[in-house]
Amino acid sequence: MTGTWSGLRRLRPYGLWLLAVAGGALASVLVLLLFYRLGGLSIVAPPVVLDGELQVVAGQGQPTPTGLEIRQPGPQGVAVVQAPVQRMVRAALYSHLSWRVRGLEPDRRLHLAWVTLAEPRKSRELTLPPTGPDGIGELDLRAEPHWQGRIAALGLIVPGPFSQPLLLDRLELRPASLTFGDLLRWAWEEWTSFEDWSQRSINYTAGAPLDALFPSVLMVALWVGFGGLLYALLDPPRRWKLTPYAALFLLGWLVLDLRWQWDLRLRLEQTVERFASKNEEERRLAALDGDLYRFLLEVRQRLPERSVRLFIVSADPHGFQAGRARYHLLPHNGYAGFSRVPHAGEARAGDYVLILSPLNGVGYNRGSRALEWQGGRLPAELLYVAAAGALFRVSGG
Repeated sequence: MTGTWSGLRRLRPYGLWLLAVAGGALASVLVLLLFYRLGGLSIVAPPVVLDGELQVVAGQGQPTPTGLEIRQPGPQGVAVVQAPVQRMVRAALYSHLSWRVRGLEPDRRLHLAWVTLAEPRKSRELTLPPTGPDGIGELDLRAEPHWQGRIAALGLIVPGPFSQPLLLDRLELRPASLTFGDLLRWAWEEWTSFEDWSQRSINYTAGAPLDALFPSVLMVALWVGFGGLLYALLDPPRRWKLTPYAALFLLGWLVLDLRWQWDLRLRLEQTVERFASKNEEERRLAALDGDLYRFLLEVRQRLPERSVRLFIVSADPHGFQAGRARYHLLPHNGYAGFSRVPHAGEARAGDYVLILSPLNGVGYNRGSRALEWQGGRLPAELLYVAAAGALFRVSGG
């Protein structure tokens, strides 16, 4: 009997340690659930207010101190207002849209347009419900099947003509209210989400969506902290013992590493499927910028063999596509970083201009053979045009 009690006393610290591990995990989840239910969601995922970024891309209008004034529709009979979503919000989380347009006639219906990060060249549209007498409208987008992924740009299409100028002074995305069940589902989906290769994968792993509600590192840190505190309460140290707390820390580290190894295994499978048994050309076409590379192959055929000066113009001049275009077109002397067409004083005859779509406000006049934009003009010959962009040779300047 004495030996039995002695064995139980020796096993007691292990049982308490396991209880602390389970209790710490439960406490971590409950703390975050209560934090979000008691208002923390608005801190972690604040509303995205787009009033200051709005611009008229079709039609006529101008910013005002209180919003954006839309005066006339464009040639197609509609005015288009657009704003980039700088934070690339997750559509599943930011599903509540609100807007206010003053001066809109009761029989006119606005249309919401958006572009996702996964399909940057494909615009989705949705007819919005009628606004109230004060011009305010709201819509829950959770039932919209194409409202998914990460939202890169958002806009409104306003049908004309207008009997008076319109004032758009509110366009906002914010998270819908999440129940405990919704939050638990978010936690599970974030912990089981696959992080694909990206431009920073070689140096950094997120282990979860970048704006996760339940980040893996934070969850493990809370788990280790609460577990250590609970173990100290269950087995008050008569003398300092580092081993139980070190074991808890190493367990948390192991969980993070196992999740990372799971990500790496899926990445390996995906890489093998995409690139195995292919030659150099096929691998480039199968890469993330395969469509851009295919377009640039056509561009390269229109460029001379000798190195030329090439202006690469893009709406995102320091972004991925502009940088990759410059790389794929080496050894040509490519100048990226341009968000506008070079003026006649910057480009000279014999230079080339590559415009990556979309680039608003620039058109090509085939009659006068010149690139034209508001306040500027550059004589140029159109050499190649496709959905991804167009190549021009400067003929004067």
